[in-house]
Amino acid sequence: MKTKVQVERRKTLRLPLTFKAKLKLPGDIILAGQTRNISFGGTFVELDKIPPLVKGDYVSLILLSRVEFTCKLVHSNAGGIGFEFDFILIKYYEVFKKMMLRNAPDRDRIIKELGRWAE
Repeated sequence: MKTKVQVERRKTLRLPLTFKAKLKLPGDIILAGQTRNISFGGTFVELDKIPPLVKGDYVSLILLSRVEFTCKLVHSNAGGIGFEFDFILIKYYEVFKKMMLRNAPDRDRIIKELGRWAE
């Protein structure tokens, strides 16, 4: 029996890191959740209640009460929302980079990923 090999289409490596996350939605609505996985390109945020957002909507995402991104919704399901990072201030990027390096189960993967961005 032949099995299908799933081809990785992501441009950035996802790491199974769990960070506390807050979504800031229009109308000053804030939802709490946590990341299931994260990369330098985006993250999946697990939420108890999925807000009425649609693909392409933008929200603010705050990780560990320290790093804020502007994100675009790329997919959602009953468990949460997948976001693509769109904008981050350089002061937050440096903190984010350190968070990823400090918490990564395999630092070499993160260092390799950072090297890809520098090319």
